[in-house]
Amino acid sequence: MDVALPLRSVVPTLDGPVVAVLAATTAPLSLAEVHRRAGGGSKSGIRRVLLRLVAEGVVHEVPGGYLLNREHLAAPAVELLANLHGEFLARIRREVDGWTRPADLVGLFGSAARRDGDASSDIDVLVVGDDPDIDDVDRLGQRIEAWTGNSAQVIALTPGDLRRLRRAKEPIVAAWERELVVISGDRRALKGSR
Repeated sequence: MDVALPLRSVVPTLDGPVVAVLAATTAPLSLAEVHRRAGGGSKSGIRRVLLRLVAEGVVHEVPGGYLLNREHLAAPAVELLANLHGEFLARIRREVDGWTRPADLVGLFGSAARRDGDASSDIDVLVVGDDPDIDDVDRLGQRIEAWTGNSAQVIALTPGDLRRLRRAKEPIVAAWERELVVISGDRRALKGSR
């Protein structure tokens, strides 16, 4: 899965970012705004995609710009694909909510959290808890790999482990504090409080 824009895993062309941009709003967007939000491609390329999508009925050209036609048969699929990152986080949350030993904190870090990697990026997850069940942690890594096709690195720490890393001034702790996307639990667990 492309961690920056998961939709590219299914729609690797410029169409992917364009429909993702339109699926993320209910307000019309100008060509310039679609181009800015898509983060790539030329304006003329994006215009060609928009005009093709208008011809297909997937997008409406309205005063003020372009708008996803949410009545189109393809709209639910477009919205589902555009929200793959959200679905990914929800699956992790459901998985860890089923653990018999709940974690104080589960979060995503690294390129998947920053959304600046690609399809070859590892997916890094931090689990903090008093007594993480190693089988649950291993299963989470396996599930992430099955869901995404990416390698998963799940780091499980006790609060004591985290305090030792903090005292040793390990750079990874600062990275967690800066970029951790909390999926489950309480961010205060990073500071040693819950």
